Amino acid sequence: MRGLRSTAVLLVVALGLGAYIYFVESDRPPGGTPEPRDMAFDFESDDITRLSVTAESGDRTVLEKTDDRWQLVEPFAGAVDVTEVVALSSSLAALEMQRVVAEPEDAADLTAFGLGEPRIEVGVTTTTGTDARLLIGEQTPTGGDLYATVAGSNRVFLISGYLDGTFNKTTFDLRDKTILDFTRDQVDSLEITGADLAIRLRQVDNRWSLVHPIEAHADLGVTNGLVGRLSTGQMAAIEAESTDALESFGLDTPRLTVTVGLGSSAATLLIGDATPAGTVYARDAARNLVFTVSESLLTELEQGVDEYRRKNLFAFRPFNATALEIDRDDERWKFEKVEATAEGEADRWRRTAPDEGDVEPNVMDDLLGKLSNLRAESFVASRDGTGLDAPGWTMLVTFDEDGAQERVVVGRVDDEVFAVNGDEPGAARLNTRAWDDALEALDALE
Repeated sequence: MRGLRSTAVLLVVALGLGAYIYFVESDRPPGGTPEPRDMAFDFESDDITRLSVTAESGDRTVLEKTDDRWQLVEPFAGAVDVTEVVALSSSLAALEMQRVVAEPEDAADLTAFGLGEPRIEVGVTTTTGTDARLLIGEQTPTGGDLYATVAGSNRVFLISGYLDGTFNKTTFDLRDKTILDFTRDQVDSLEITGADLAIRLRQVDNRWSLVHPIEAHADLGVTNGLVGRLSTGQMAAIEAESTDALESFGLDTPRLTVTVGLGSSAATLLIGDATPAGTVYARDAARNLVFTVSESLLTELEQGVDEYRRKNLFAFRPFNATALEIDRDDERWKFEKVEATAEGEADRWRRTAPDEGDVEPNVMDDLLGKLSNLRAESFVASRDGTGLDAPGWTMLVTFDEDGAQERVVVGRVDDEVFAVNGDEPGAARLNTRAWDDALEALDALE
């Protein structure tokens, strides 16, 4: 009887526990899922039409959005740093209260949280009727969060400490800081001039070439990299919003003048003296503003003409080559690609001189790969002493669907190898080992 009573008691307990789990625990979020936090505001970032930011430094900036375009309106009218403004507006719309410290009925003393005179103030106006100010005070004792309140609410809450850098923005932070205003797709020329420097490059059909002081193929990566840096480069600081005293910055007679050709127009950057801070004074010729830029930009702009020359000896790639001729030792070797005629077949290479015959695909690919990877380690201005007066090798490559051709001659003096592509001035000094590897690949075709 006692055993039956115990069993009944256990059954009642189990049923009660099951009912508790069903009716109580089922309403709780799954284990490991945090409770959703309250939002500080009820609007979307796209709803915001006006922002005012007073930084800890006292800098006050007002921004307004018209037709989805943000503009700076105070302390002066101008363009904005879109990335900074979007981050600011998005963070404001998504702002979560980490924890509520004091409710309005608590009548908390705001000065205890650094909110009597807040360090940072962000005002926001939206199309949905919001007109509010976020006040940010001191850090919590642990430094992980910040005390904040919405003006007039008397409700104190915590926000994540990393947001200090998001909301504590000066006018300089929020303004457009690009050094030149142009679109890279418009660029068709680049000119860099100074007391001892005069370099001009031209772009046609996405190919850059040097036109002064020499005519030669230009390095696509180097030239596009510099154009990209000029289009996205940022000011380090503002020195003067407007001034006629350009001589104090070395801008009356600029150290360098950089002109980016844009078809019928141009964007021009003037570089002046170095600053004590390790930056350089600069000015966009289209604006009165004087600012500073990184000294590394100046270093890049002052590089010599050889840095702009194409380092690859050839422009072709193994996959687009269609014919190859090589003259060496008074003998001409000729190879041509034969396109496949049946589905599933691969293109193949044939030797047509000095005798005819099929060529092993992997051996031909090895030769083409090693030739196309030949690069100039440096350049020499004169061909004297390069062996190019009586070149040991002459190569003619046909490539691309339009049948483009490149002719390269190679000379050797002792352990030094020199080459010239077409009519380019001077000569390229090649890596001797890389050239010897290419010769070994050619020998494998015999």
